[in-house]
Amino acid sequence: MALRKTALLLLFCILLSAKEPVVIPDTSGSSTEEIRQKAKEADTPSSNVTLKDVVHSIDENGTVRFHDIVPTKWEELSPTPQNGYDWIETVYGDWLVGHIRYMYDDDLEFESKEFGIITIPLKDITRIKSYDMMRINIDNAAIFVGIINYKNGKITITNGQNSYTFDKKLIISIAMAKEEEWYFWSGDLALDFDLRKGNSDQSSASLKISLKRRTTSDRFTLDYLGRYSKAEGIKISEDNRINTKYDYFLSKAFFITPVFAEYYQNLFQNIKAQLTFGSALGYTFVYTSKREWYVTLGPAYLRTHFYEVLLGESPYSGSFSVEATSKFEQKLNRKNKLKLDYKATLSDKRSGSFKHHFITKLENDIIKDKIFIDTAFIWDYVKHVQESSGYTPKNNDYQFLVGAGIRF
Repeated sequence: MALRKTALLLLFCILLSAKEPVVIPDTSGSSTEEIRQKAKEADTPSSNVTLKDVVHSIDENGTVRFHDIVPTKWEELSPTPQNGYDWIETVYGDWLVGHIRYMYDDDLEFESKEFGIITIPLKDITRIKSYDMMRINIDNAAIFVGIINYKNGKITITNGQNSYTFDKKLIISIAMAKEEEWYFWSGDLALDFDLRKGNSDQSSASLKISLKRRTTSDRFTLDYLGRYSKAEGIKISEDNRINTKYDYFLSKAFFITPVFAEYYQNLFQNIKAQLTFGSALGYTFVYTSKREWYVTLGPAYLRTHFYEVLLGESPYSGSFSVEATSKFEQKLNRKNKLKLDYKATLSDKRSGSFKHHFITKLENDIIKDKIFIDTAFIWDYVKHVQESSGYTPKNNDYQFLVGAGIRF
């Protein structure tokens, strides 16, 4: 009863946490080209020329030196976005041309034909000049739609015939206004396979698929893990796990998960099908180009169908539960990435009482951001397993996998 009350209280808090920022679109009726021209004019350094300037620019031959009249420093000159390309300038004075994908948590993801997709911290950027309309989330209170010009730690948004300027600390996120769907998707697929012949015939295979869609305001993930093995023609393992969830960001750190779900099947854990549905509150401890770590906590409901049960017991069980997750990713260097995924669930005794699913993965890129070697250690634990006639599953399952994968 206490577990059920805790789960319901968490769900109530999650529903109260939802908050939508106000969207401020361009309602001026101006064309994108007109807005682009206004942004260009606002970016052009002003030059007030006086008669004295003209007189002082005349040389001994009576010729006016026009380049002396305009007091514009060369440092103030910058490229004008055109032909569909955005520009950014780094603190080292380098200008990069390409496309702004999005910015979140002070990290800008930029796509360049020369360098591919790169992530640059905002602290290493002095200028941002967009060509197309962008969506800028300011302090999670308002989303402006317009052309941006970032300079000296401030962002100017040209929206119709109006311009708005904010300090960089108020910028929550930046994304394209005309969002191209494929920009937001990423994923990887890894296959592990082992075949032995001779004194013993043994084969095993596993498939891992991970898909993610992330925008400045939300995140959707879908993960699949399937494992199968047999020895001497006898099946010795078979399990499938599908996890999916949707996150909505309330701020740089806090987010809510209105819904998450899991399907799990494990022949040798006596689980024919286990469905989990729930909601959660989440907190992001760090999100940078090299490191990401966030945790969630929330209520859920489990429905389990067992393969076999003891005489007189129902093959079905249901339980309210509390679920906690932790996801950590760390880029060790240009080629290696470490991933730690942990999930723990508290439920009633028949649904396992306490269980966890832990994956440690090390990815080594063979071709950067394309092909990698995947090494994984998986640990599954259930405190109270469901007995069947003549067989009692073990509490722990361990597996070590090595294979290859592709990233897209």
